[in-house]
Amino acid sequence: MEISQVVEFVRTHEGITPEHAAMQLSVSTRTLRKYIARANDALEGAACITLPRGEGYRFIVQDAKAFESWNAKNGLSVGLACKTSEERVNYLLNDLLMRGDWIKLQELSNALYVSKSALSGDLKKVEERLRSYDLVLEKRSHYGIRVVGSEMSRRLCLARAAIEARGGGYLQEKAGGLHTSAIKAIASGRLENSDELLDAIATCVCQASEEWNIVINSSAFQNLLVHIVVALIRISEDCYVPIEDSRLQRIVETYEFRAAEDIATRIATLTGVTLPREEIAYIAIHLAGKQTIYQSPDEDSLVISDEVWEVVSDMLERVWRVFRFDFRNDLELRMNLARHIQPLSVRLRYKLKLTNPMLEDIKARYPLSFSIAADASSVIAEKYGASLSHDEIGYIALAFELALERSKTEVAKKNILVICASGAGSARLLEYQCRREFGDYIDQIQTCDALSLDKIDFSKIDYAFTTVPLHIELPVPVREVSCFLDPAEAERTRAMLRKEMRAENVNAFRFIGEDLFFPHLSFTTKDEVLDFLIGRAEALRDTAPEFRDLVYAREERMATAFGNNIAMPHPLEVASNDAFICVGLLDEPVGWGIDGEKAQAVFLMGFSFDEDGEARSFLDGFAGVLVDSSAIGRLVSEQTWDVFVQLLDDAGVSARGRLGVETQL
Repeated sequence: MEISQVVEFVRTHEGITPEHAAMQLSVSTRTLRKYIARANDALEGAACITLPRGEGYRFIVQDAKAFESWNAKNGLSVGLACKTSEERVNYLLNDLLMRGDWIKLQELSNALYVSKSALSGDLKKVEERLRSYDLVLEKRSHYGIRVVGSEMSRRLCLARAAIEARGGGYLQEKAGGLHTSAIKAIASGRLENSDELLDAIATCVCQASEEWNIVINSSAFQNLLVHIVVALIRISEDCYVPIEDSRLQRIVETYEFRAAEDIATRIATLTGVTLPREEIAYIAIHLAGKQTIYQSPDEDSLVISDEVWEVVSDMLERVWRVFRFDFRNDLELRMNLARHIQPLSVRLRYKLKLTNPMLEDIKARYPLSFSIAADASSVIAEKYGASLSHDEIGYIALAFELALERSKTEVAKKNILVICASGAGSARLLEYQCRREFGDYIDQIQTCDALSLDKIDFSKIDYAFTTVPLHIELPVPVREVSCFLDPAEAERTRAMLRKEMRAENVNAFRFIGEDLFFPHLSFTTKDEVLDFLIGRAEALRDTAPEFRDLVYAREERMATAFGNNIAMPHPLEVASNDAFICVGLLDEPVGWGIDGEKAQAVFLMGFSFDEDGEARSFLDGFAGVLVDSSAIGRLVSEQTWDVFVQLLDDAGVSARGRLGVETQL
């Protein structure tokens, strides 16, 4: 008998007693013991065969790579032999979620060619993944382990494991880590193989989507295919999704259910598998959560419910309380958020995952908008009882970024004073020309002669246009023009108005001063950094007593490090009479978020109780520094106040003094 045969026999007959093993191998127990001893010598520490007292033979892999090499050398199948922990985790998820019975750790250890200690580490990762789907890995002595939880949760977890296993390609290797034998069993009815099944399902979804005017992006489309394949696999195992009658009835009445029925009919024609209403509803749920856009005039999904509208209102109210950015009357932002939250609520309710391929770019380029979205998203989390992933927050951040950009380009009309030598006629003529040329930029025009300037209330005047030289200084920008505006002069004036009305004067020194700039900090933990910066802010600025608690409360909800080596901690709501930024620069980065984010430049932000347009303009400019990786790199490298001021100047704001037009233009 070959040593390799003994090894393979014991490995595949875990727990067999010496007597039964000897009987099956047609040798004496004494001879069997000799073969076992020789096998252990030959394995050379890669694995070993043991015989615990009162039990049967156990096969233990001690070095997976060495055992794989030993197998190959002796002409044996290497079996699964997953090379990485992530591969083993995906295998374990697939195996445990598909089975309803118990399995012992030794069986899994043998199947994966790993030691029990290595398997234990993998199972901890499995438990973490299961927990996010409300699934539990139950353990019982003498039985082993099994997964406990709802069928819906099993499917969602199975699909996520399959999606991650395929690495982003079109159902990589077609099966993508799914239970391939089950797929082949389904395909064998009407189709040649599992590849043909997957392609056929893709065709079914494409045809039905076109028929029902449903647009699904490519990533969501691939994910939908995986979910449908998982459903077919589970149905082949007689495992169905139970949906309570009241909820099922609501789903049946939706537009998505009718589209799902079409998909189910096409699948039944191809595979011979008829889906019950609950399973059609399962597909409808996924359609409703895939960021779909419907063209049908009689479709209900774009009708924004009172519930969603109220959530959006609460989100904008939260942004106002925390950042003092007032979007509450921004109808376009409201509609954009509502359209997104409608399918988002479905995803949260059923724990559907949505990936955001733009996430890293969004976090790096729009840190202010991402921070605003993170705070606003807490309203959604409270409403639907499920926290949002960074992928979901990224999409919401885009809506806020659009609103911020729109507010920068929307022109706030200005009040103009027209000054002439004495005659009302020339002043009225110039007023008429100004309204004709600059009507889009002007709200009110007031006229006066040069001798009446001391009677003018300049608190309501933004710019002055004069046809005569002035010998006194006015508190507003002044432009000298002729009584008759020629085209070139009109264009120069129009350009000035556009520029000045889109770039508000910002006195950055109000918000950042050298007294709030702390370079070369040597702290090693996030809490140490926060304690120091909060203490300095409380000592140097007019903060509320609860400022510290509110900053920590915000961090507990979600860490404020979003990439680019920066963090932007701030209170959960406005907690100071001053708007300010306290800057802390560390010699070495510290861990800031649970996802491994680090920060070396920390900007503690305080927002004022009073609405402050200048503060908002400053933050818009300051965001330019945050998204510039080279600027942040220089700041953390040189760590001087002068460098910081230069970076602010480059971004269009200044800490040296007031920016803007000169008094006389």
